Amino acid sequence: MTHLKPDRAVIFDLDGVILDSEHVWERVMQELFATYDLRFSDLDQDSFLGGDNSRQWAAYLRHVGGIPLTEDEILGWVTRRLIGYYTESLPLVPGAPEAVAGLASSYRLALASSSPREIIAFVLERSGLQKFFTAWASSDDVPRGKPAPDVYQRACSLVETDPIYCVAVEDSRVGIRAARSAGLRVIAIPHLSLPLDAASLELVDLALASISELKVETVRSVFFSCPGRQVL
Repeated sequence: MTHLKPDRAVIFDLDGVILDSEHVWERVMQELFATYDLRFSDLDQDSFLGGDNSRQWAAYLRHVGGIPLTEDEILGWVTRRLIGYYTESLPLVPGAPEAVAGLASSYRLALASSSPREIIAFVLERSGLQKFFTAWASSDDVPRGKPAPDVYQRACSLVETDPIYCVAVEDSRVGIRAARSAGLRVIAIPHLSLPLDAASLELVDLALASISELKVETVRSVFFSCPGRQVL
């Protein structure tokens, strides 16, 4: 018998947690820059990478990267290419579908992602994971992308759950900062190629080696083992 706790929720990031998409994004960006005889490698990667919403990173590519398109044209170009690659092969993180399905019987699930809305909708439908999520929010739905707390606040609102009753599952520094700023507990599953710094690790309640370790009892331990933040 399952015991659904509708007053608690797990809110997933998408890219890097459920979808191993870094290499696909990099490929699309390289193709975009090559189309205009520019090199993506010349761009300041630290300034570009992060949780900005679509409008923010499209503007950055236009004004700093030199892409001679409008923000809407850049977003459309990138979105079409990403969907094209995801149609050929959807790079789900091994163990992610099982982790999502396993948690869905005990917690409300939501997504808080920096990806464009069209990408999120496509991935959820293509993967078959859509049925497990009560709601999802894109950074495009809010004024500011990660590390601002906006997208996590939006996701909590959509599942009608106070942030104190929510656990975020994140892989990146900006995502961890966004979730913590919104008042959520945080489980970190850092990518091997992008290890977290000490400051980011101090913000998390639990760090896992892989999403295969993310189970109902893992989430429960985070809810009940944080001094001063117990959920009874």
